Amino acid sequence: MLKSSQPNQRVIDALAKGRLHALPNAPDISAEILAECSNIVALAGVEQITLALNTGADIIIAGRTTDAAIIAALPLMRGMHAGAAWHGAKIGECGALCTTNPQSGVIIVEFDQDGFTVIPMAKDARATPHTVSAHMLYENSDPFILYEPGGHLDVTDAKYTALDDTSVRVTGSKWLPSETYTVKLEAAAPAGHQVISLVLLRDQRYVENAAIWADDIQKKCSQKAVERLDISANDFSLELRLIGQNASFGDMEPRRQTPLEIGVLGIVTAKTGPLAMEIAKILNPYLLHHPLTPQEEQPTFAFPFSPPEIDRGQIYRFCLNHVLALDNPMDAFTLEVINHG
Repeated sequence: MLKSSQPNQRVIDALAKGRLHALPNAPDISAEILAECSNIVALAGVEQITLALNTGADIIIAGRTTDAAIIAALPLMRGMHAGAAWHGAKIGECGALCTTNPQSGVIIVEFDQDGFTVIPMAKDARATPHTVSAHMLYENSDPFILYEPGGHLDVTDAKYTALDDTSVRVTGSKWLPSETYTVKLEAAAPAGHQVISLVLLRDQRYVENAAIWADDIQKKCSQKAVERLDISANDFSLELRLIGQNASFGDMEPRRQTPLEIGVLGIVTAKTGPLAMEIAKILNPYLLHHPLTPQEEQPTFAFPFSPPEIDRGQIYRFCLNHVLALDNPMDAFTLEVINHG
């Protein structure tokens, strides 16, 4: 059993010693934030997987690892080309996603001293130079570089050759070891409790003015919650997302059009579950009956669920996008062998 969880204090000490380094767009961290984390994990690489394989265990249960490491480890142990091992592992991490039929499931990746070959197993799936090379962009921002523990893969000079109608041969990939061995850390910390509600707008006038309507509700409901519950505005947040208009991008949405209907998702986040639920109940009549102007009759909108308040419980925020420098690859991991029978 390869364990990847990190004691909070270990990471706090690493921060103090300057061994924790931020990746691009990483959130700000501090000893206080690290102490709040409910779970911190390090992503194991080939070195840790290799040690686990060398135990001779029949089954290996690993904690967090990189996707490519669990595939690259065995060909590297057998002396295969390092660039090919890492590149083939990256291509093979999601099976048939590197083929013309991503849903077909299974592929074979054959590694050797010079490169690797991708062979789909499904009759209706084909690997092509395009489908194989394109997979370098899957969950990776650079189509030529992939960073892993202990170095990075460079496929700038890789050549993708169709051997026949279904299989592709790849050569020319390079593995470049790093001067400092690092592993990526991931962590989550509690971010309050959340209750959501959903209401549907179909009246054309309200659909056209949904943003104005939602902004008015947000301000009035927030003010009422502060006054009625004797709390601070910092004790909670209230957000209304307009599904069908700009719920994904908000103000960054480049397209503007009037939909047939809009789903308004109310999101209440507070320090405790009971407080979030109480504010969501204050929001309820606003979503159901709030008019665009004080002079008009109260409308009635549709809740798809009853009761409309849905308790999401404790929520968490992603709070680490950093790498940890290690003197020894196993310094952040533990390996336990369990014998049965």
